[in-house]
Amino acid sequence: MADKREYIPNAGQTYQPVSDNIYVDLMSFEHPARPEPELPSLELTQEAVEKGYVLPSQKQHFLPGLTSEMLDWFWANMEKGYYLWAPGSHKKFTWIKSPAEVGFEKSVHMIAETVGKGIPVFGGEGVEIHRLELTPFFPFTTCLKHVICEGVFNDLGELVDSTIHMWEDVEGGIVHITATVANSRCSMPPAFVMDLIKENPDYKPTPNWATDHEDYEASQWPVFLPKLYDLWKNHPDPSQSVPCNLEVYLGEDGKYHYVTENGPIEVQA
Repeated sequence: MADKREYIPNAGQTYQPVSDNIYVDLMSFEHPARPEPELPSLELTQEAVEKGYVLPSQKQHFLPGLTSEMLDWFWANMEKGYYLWAPGSHKKFTWIKSPAEVGFEKSVHMIAETVGKGIPVFGGEGVEIHRLELTPFFPFTTCLKHVICEGVFNDLGELVDSTIHMWEDVEGGIVHITATVANSRCSMPPAFVMDLIKENPDYKPTPNWATDHEDYEASQWPVFLPKLYDLWKNHPDPSQSVPCNLEVYLGEDGKYHYVTENGPIEVQA
């Protein structure tokens, strides 16, 4: 049991151990509308294909009332809204390396989630999610105006899979894509899956993309994010409300790059 004086940097305290906290109802939700017209399907680059990457899932959403600026801010300040992003499903959030300390592309957070009431927690007591540099990890031939690439590694340092979100402003809101890319050539699953296999050799994880979890998350952004962003947008301390710009451009090298460095927050003298 953790010392009661220990500071847990979450957006609120949560039940520990999270693996026992699975009998919580999820909220009813409506699946987000698709963009009109629909966006072109994503395609992997030849470089990504040669690495053994495959694309098992890509989903499109139209999210009313949001702006790209709001979603950029969300990814650097997730501790403020993680439990609102998928109420009842999201069980744990902790920064391992926060964007304020190390910069956006080097940040790492730990999560635990369940995709439904009574279903064991995905990630056990926590899975580390790494923010990935666009070069060399962004795997697509095209991109919307803003993007984040995140991934999970195994104990050999191999990328197991990555989740890519991309979005841009349209009239009335934003269009958004969530895509999952898996590495078909990695030698072993990540540590949290290996632990579950040791406990149950027949264990076969169900990925989030194979459920409606990603649609549940996307459906909640229009509910809470405009209000949350409005509360924080004029906050004077950038170490507490971390500025972030995830707009990208296509460079002369044929690869996508961030317009802004999004480095660590410097203490003001």
